[in-house]
Amino acid sequence: MPSRSFELSVDLPVPGAEVLAFLLDLRRHVGLHALMVSAQPVGSGVDGRGRPWTDWVVTDTLPLGPWRVPLRYPARLTAGNGKVWSEVRAALGTRLTVHWQVADRPGGGSRLTEVTTVTAPRVTLGFAVGQARAAHEATFARLPGVLAAP
Repeated sequence: MPSRSFELSVDLPVPGAEVLAFLLDLRRHVGLHALMVSAQPVGSGVDGRGRPWTDWVVTDTLPLGPWRVPLRYPARLTAGNGKVWSEVRAALGTRLTVHWQVADRPGGGSRLTEVTTVTAPRVTLGFAVGQARAAHEATFARLPGVLAAP
């Protein structure tokens, strides 16, 4: 199946450890991520490399013309060495792989970089990439204010 990737970065007003903790709790993304309406953890463990992972069931609503269509899918988040990986298996064989890397900045705060790869059937790839990119760009635009709030 074909794939497309995009990269986003944002400077954040908090240390990297705080950013990683936020990223790993998808419940905190509800209301921030433009499509996500719920996220529930359903399992956790440690992979063969000793990295902790959490499995989630996520519900998004996708705009489709005048309608919003609910889409429920499993996601796994894995953490290690200042990075988080997310694997999403959505409808119609669509997969999203998201790699987040956080680096502390001299003088305070941190920089978050995300690389998202969308793999989908050719007929739906453009739509899937467009929805993911728009939602992630909106999230990145709001994230500094969310993390700065007390």
